[in-house]
Amino acid sequence: MPDLYGNTDDGQCSISAQSSWANARDHNGSGGVVNTGGAGSSGFCSVFKGAARGGGSSFSVARSFMYFDTSGITGTVATATIKIHGYNDNDGSIIAVKSTAFGGDGGTALASTDFDNISGFSAGSSLDGNATVYAPQILTTNWSTSGYNDMQGTSDLKADMQNNNVVIICFMDYTNDYLNVALTSNASLNVGGYYADAGGSGTSQDPYIEYTLSGYGNNVNGVASANIGKVKGVATASIEKIIGV
Repeated sequence: MPDLYGNTDDGQCSISAQSSWANARDHNGSGGVVNTGGAGSSGFCSVFKGAARGGGSSFSVARSFMYFDTSGITGTVATATIKIHGYNDNDGSIIAVKSTAFGGDGGTALASTDFDNISGFSAGSSLDGNATVYAPQILTTNWSTSGYNDMQGTSDLKADMQNNNVVIICFMDYTNDYLNVALTSNASLNVGGYYADAGGSGTSQDPYIEYTLSGYGNNVNGVASANIGKVKGVATASIEKIIGV
């Protein structure tokens, strides 16, 4: 199975110390914090409610963004699994959705205003039924903090990997942020994860997408697999190996 590693420009966007849930969750990101230099974060995606200085409440939301160069994929993507290595905390929830951060094509650096650059995002509304989900939610302790977590890719992820040059993903809290359900009691709910800065492509903690192509996903006698329909009369969709390879 080929592995597609994320670009090292990935990182976290966060909005902190807001007086209401709406101000934090629906913020346009202006004045927010961007962190693209860390290897791992306990708040890979997170939501927070606590007491504010002088009274009232303080709300914070953090989301992580990464992108993958899919320009080299020429065949039909049959399976795709987003692999995120956990880090420290797992008392929150996580979902992977399509994003338009990084300029929409990976051409610009992650910016604070990318915070709400999520396909289907609308202030004040749940993303349920509006966002393009790339991998369904994982809740609380189902998230490993000591190894890789498998986020099973949806048909939308597989189609975008096959048809687009870049796939951009936002990882966000599911229970409160994605569904737009305000925290009603003080809590800090976090899912920890590693970024590509963990040590460069191919290291033991970097995020990547593991995928397979339909049929025999390799060139045959110099001909690209995407241009091969059959090998000796057998459809490529029915071929896993040729002469044991």
